[in-house]
Amino acid sequence: MKPTTLLEKSPWVAVFFFLCFGWITYETFRLAEPFLPGFLGAVILGLIFDPIYQQVLKRIRDPNIASGILTVGIFLITVVPAIWIGRIAVAETENLRPVLKAFVEDDQLPSNLQVFLSPVFSFFDGFHVELKPLLLEKMELLGARMNSIGGQIAKNMLISLFNGIILISALFFVFRDGRKLSAVILSAVPIDPIDKRAIAENVYRTFRAVVSGVFVTAFIGGLADMVGFFLAGLPLPIFFGLASAFLFLFGASVLITIPAALWIMNRDMGWGIFLLVWGISISAIGDNVLKPLLMGPKARMPFLLMLFSTLGGLKLYGFTGMVLGPMVVTAFLSFWSIYRKDYKT
Repeated sequence: MKPTTLLEKSPWVAVFFFLCFGWITYETFRLAEPFLPGFLGAVILGLIFDPIYQQVLKRIRDPNIASGILTVGIFLITVVPAIWIGRIAVAETENLRPVLKAFVEDDQLPSNLQVFLSPVFSFFDGFHVELKPLLLEKMELLGARMNSIGGQIAKNMLISLFNGIILISALFFVFRDGRKLSAVILSAVPIDPIDKRAIAENVYRTFRAVVSGVFVTAFIGGLADMVGFFLAGLPLPIFFGLASAFLFLFGASVLITIPAALWIMNRDMGWGIFLLVWGISISAIGDNVLKPLLMGPKARMPFLLMLFSTLGGLKLYGFTGMVLGPMVVTAFLSFWSIYRKDYKT
């Protein structure tokens, strides 16, 4: 005799079940919420390094050993250097305010830049707007905020360490059981298997495009700019290198490299010209050659939509939102396509 399913029973039984299921799901989410940054980081790293894991698994044949090797390796090549660079950048924020102030003051600017800026200051003076004090005030505010952020990071180092432990622990299970878990989750989604496959493929394609095209380009470009800052003798090279890498995500790294080069010109014209050419060249190669090469045909989302989804994800989810934002938008577009195909009358 065929067993009676939940939906075939009394409607009140189904309502009771789904109310309880929804409440338990919500409470489970609340329990997991403190660990979400670590879990999300583990999923992102797992998706990035999954092709390498599959190659290691073919050679070793033992999922536990293969997962352990990849987890330890990723910890050594990503987490440890990130902690080291982060500590240096936090230490450099203590000197950020005087350095930013020096960028704006007349006696710290090269004479050719002063000649260029004089008409700009005169223009704003005509509207009774003193541009230089305004810039100095904003620079002071930015420096104070960065100092505050650096202090918060230092105070919350224990929390960061805790999230790092969660990330590394979860990463092992993402490698070992990630594909099985994703198959179980997809099997529970009550939509057509073809549509499920299309959604999963679109979201994964967007993820690979964002990571391989945007993040790898930003990493390489920021690292190259950092090397240029070291060679040219720019103060706080680690901090400004990280700032350049962040702006590289939006194709705006020249907002760091050009002012830095102009400031260096006041000390050494040769190194200033070198840094100017270096920064513009790195930005042009990264945005016009490296990023399209890495993203290739995988990125089907328009650039403007990618930009706004990245910024929105950053605001909503934090740093991991730079990946989650485009993925959420891609999932929405996939569901919208299914709706238009199957449900629109």
